Amino acid sequence: MEVAHKFIRLRSTSSAVRGWALWLALIASFNLGGFFSTAALASGVVDQDQVVLAVEYQDGSERDGRQLTLEEIMALPLAGFATSTIWTDGVQQFEGVWLKDLVKHIEVETGLLELSALNEYLVDFPVEDIADSQALVAYRHNGELMSARSRGPLWVVFPYDHGPEFRTEPTYVASIWQLDLMVALP
Repeated sequence: MEVAHKFIRLRSTSSAVRGWALWLALIASFNLGGFFSTAALASGVVDQDQVVLAVEYQDGSERDGRQLTLEEIMALPLAGFATSTIWTDGVQQFEGVWLKDLVKHIEVETGLLELSALNEYLVDFPVEDIADSQALVAYRHNGELMSARSRGPLWVVFPYDHGPEFRTEPTYVASIWQLDLMVALP
């Protein structure tokens, strides 16, 4: 299934393939210690020195993947806004980093950026449209760091109350929570 919009494309993927990828990540976390751990994210509290986001480069470059800690993401310029969402009651405060700043930090300039969640949900953003998307990669919700149980540790949110263009199905579809992987594609 694919849903096209100005800056996103949602597509499903084989659960068998994604399942194997999660198992490999889990095994690697036990064998390599300190690396990304799906089980640790799902357990609750997130430490700032814990890896929360893996980055893969499948864009034809020779770059190795990266593992970003929450501390590294929090060192990027702080951004935030207050907005209501369709998943919460009342106005909520979100703090994090603009998606465009995170994309600049991981040095992706063209192509597609596939965002993937712990639950296998995938959203593709054309990189050239990210600058205008006003997407925030939030790590704080109402002043608290988010665990996987509270849609974290990273949740892509938009300023839904700032205009009707943000209250659309494609924007809601792009609001991926439990973000744990970014893949740069050609």
